[in-house]
Amino acid sequence: MAFIDVSLILAQPFYLCSLILFGIGWFITFIAACSIGSGIHLVWVEIFYNLFILLGTSLAVATQAVHNYRLVILTFIGGSLSLLFVCIESTINVKFAKFSAAGAGLIFQSLVLIFWVFYFGAEEESLAKRTINGFTIPLGHGAAGAVVSNGVVHGASADQHAQENMTSVNVAPAADYAYKARALYSYEANPEDSNELSFVKSEVLDIVDNKGKWWQARKQDGTIGIAPSNYLQLI
Repeated sequence: MAFIDVSLILAQPFYLCSLILFGIGWFITFIAACSIGSGIHLVWVEIFYNLFILLGTSLAVATQAVHNYRLVILTFIGGSLSLLFVCIESTINVKFAKFSAAGAGLIFQSLVLIFWVFYFGAEEESLAKRTINGFTIPLGHGAAGAVVSNGVVHGASADQHAQENMTSVNVAPAADYAYKARALYSYEANPEDSNELSFVKSEVLDIVDNKGKWWQARKQDGTIGIAPSNYLQLI
């Protein structure tokens, strides 16, 4: 079961800022449409359509499910952009403040959606995605009692780690690595536990299963171990 973690949204400033801008644009359009009334049926369709996109993308990011719904998100964004351009033309050319306000809100939303095409559609190794990922902010809390120091996450203390071992992943050398994940920031393994895996920010790891607090991971050099799940993002 996927859990909603709002901190995953807060840790990505580019997405967070674009989400706020999108919400502002949506709110402006909604208020203007309420003032105009029922004479702009297509704009009302776009308002509810974009509300669905706003909630859907937020949920996907907060549950680390973007990799599962990437194509769906891009398809909905493409449909919204097509409808937006029609709505913008039908509102911006009307010489009334209410229509101009609705058009301005729609333009706000269209700019954000164009950015989201790159945010959700660009490959992990592309210049656009590497630039965006470079501004990812480490979460304020540690994974399984970890400590953050100078941007590097250090492993848990001995007592904390002993408690975690009750639910830790048993490393299986012959496991099938079905997923890939990108490190949101660096992690330094606890030297007292040989199962833990150290990695650096933006490093891509192979993952066996995406359930639980610890995931079995494999680095590109073949090193395997366990890594805290809330420091990784599936791709």
